[in-house]
Amino acid sequence: MHETTNSSPTIFFLEEDNHARRSMTKSLRELGYRLLVSADLEDAFEWTSGTGYIHADLVLVNLLGKLPEEALTIGRRLREHSKYDGHTPLVILPEKVPQDLQGTDEKVNDLEWICYYEDLNQVKRLLARLLNKSQYE
Repeated sequence: MHETTNSSPTIFFLEEDNHARRSMTKSLRELGYRLLVSADLEDAFEWTSGTGYIHADLVLVNLLGKLPEEALTIGRRLREHSKYDGHTPLVILPEKVPQDLQGTDEKVNDLEWICYYEDLNQVKRLLARLLNKSQYE
């Protein structure tokens, strides 16, 4: 896991797919987000349960082989172990997206979303909306 030195807001990004992690990290950095990036679940929990809490304005999770509901449960645990103030959005990017859901965002509750992404622009728009970065909407 590594931390970038870009400007805020900060996204805690857990992505297990190497190719997707590289391309998404590059795109999010270009948008000016500060990233805390983890390549696997064990590393993410080790970091969030360490000596100090991490601070993130949003938690973004893509876990290989997990159903969206499983990823939500894991994302909630990660968020609770970080410096969670009760207002941190959680976005799940499912590995496999059913054709009929592709391109949609499912609002689970006020702070949790499942983004059945069709392209990176959809993810960017959702993150911008959740992080109040209106210049990207």
